[in-house]
Amino acid sequence: MEITKDMIADAAISVLKRGGIESLTMRSLARELDIKAASLYWHIKGKNDLYNLIAEKISSGIEPSCSMKDPKKYLIQSAKLYREKMLEVRDSVEIFTQSAPVTRQRLELIKNCMICLLHIGVSESNCIIAANMFNNYITAFVADEMRRAAFSNTETSNPFSSILGVDLKLMSGDDMFLRGLEVLFAGFKILN
Repeated sequence: MEITKDMIADAAISVLKRGGIESLTMRSLARELDIKAASLYWHIKGKNDLYNLIAEKISSGIEPSCSMKDPKKYLIQSAKLYREKMLEVRDSVEIFTQSAPVTRQRLELIKNCMICLLHIGVSESNCIIAANMFNNYITAFVADEMRRAAFSNTETSNPFSSILGVDLKLMSGDDMFLRGLEVLFAGFKILN
């Protein structure tokens, strides 16, 4: 059986889902593929190459169905899909932050994001800043969600309630995510 990069990415994601990034080694990946670890180096050079491969695989599922004719709607749907795909894979935030966006799909997503930002009124001089803020908001939100999920079994009360002495009802994760995007868009209008 010939090993493909797609098979390597799928196997790596399986390892991540089961044991997280600390369990993802060339040996564990080779075991998952039922090959020798040395054989992997025919396909990937090392961890950076592997992380790029995984990030590209996760990104390949981010294809909004809405048209770029409505740039804000396109950005919101892209952000929702990005968040959804990252939440499916344990430690995906680390994979994305430790890999450079140099692969086809990731570059396409960045290009589309920047086009939409320009169409909603972000100036060319601020477009890269806005695109970074957009990406960082999504990855930070997902990192927080994953952290909260890890502690959800031990923490039963709202931490803000004990700090403020008030029983606060938190929004759902989806609502909070969308509200944060709206705050970003409001800020982008000011950025012009």
